[in-house]
Amino acid sequence: MQPPTTIRRRLNELEVRRRLRERPRVQGRILAPAGMFRRLPKAPGLYFPFYHDVPREYGRDLRRHLRTFRDIGAMVSWDDALAILAGRKPLTGPVFCVNFDDGHLSWRDVVAPILFDLNVPATFFVTTGLIGEAGNLTWSDVRELSGAGFGLGSHTVTHHRLADQDDMVAARELLDSKNEIEDQVGVAVRDFAAPYGNPAVDYLQRDVIAAREAGYRSFASTRRDAMHPGDSPMSINRQGLHPAWPLWAVRTRVHG
Repeated sequence: MQPPTTIRRRLNELEVRRRLRERPRVQGRILAPAGMFRRLPKAPGLYFPFYHDVPREYGRDLRRHLRTFRDIGAMVSWDDALAILAGRKPLTGPVFCVNFDDGHLSWRDVVAPILFDLNVPATFFVTTGLIGEAGNLTWSDVRELSGAGFGLGSHTVTHHRLADQDDMVAARELLDSKNEIEDQVGVAVRDFAAPYGNPAVDYLQRDVIAAREAGYRSFASTRRDAMHPGDSPMSINRQGLHPAWPLWAVRTRVHG
């Protein structure tokens, strides 16, 4: 058991992080100095920057991020990203595969119009238990996103940490979310993003195995390293961002 001082320090750290997440512009300014000596990538590498909710006040900031990525490399779909990992498509410079987690109403009202305007493909990882709740998409909205050409993946049913669940419950989170999206939308769901996404902390190797057995072809974490041909699609590294962050803060997550 950890000593009380260690537990209190950890709880204080979590509280600070929670407060910063509620103030993303402040969070971005705090992160920015750490990006001073980093540079956006120039060498070949595959990056998976991802976002969550994008309220309208941050729409212009998201547009700035996406334009920056587009200026330095190709913007590809999840299918094309997996083709690069498999060696079926070349990797000749920085390549970006944008994706979003949870099921926020802003995907319909803010994100999709920006993606259309900039001609950027994207995949949306849906937490099925959130669909239809206040502030989130309906299944009709999800069908519209899919019909517009965006990819869909699973982000579990409840967004609980898989590592906190027993084997049976964790397996149901993977399979039930996949089945519900397929039933509601009528498309095959083959890609999965783990909630929170820290390997060995938020999910276990048994979950990767269960995902493969459930029919997923890819499993995404929140590790940040660039990926390259030959890397496993069952261990996708993603770079978590907030659109409110300045580009210096982005460079702490996406860099060469």
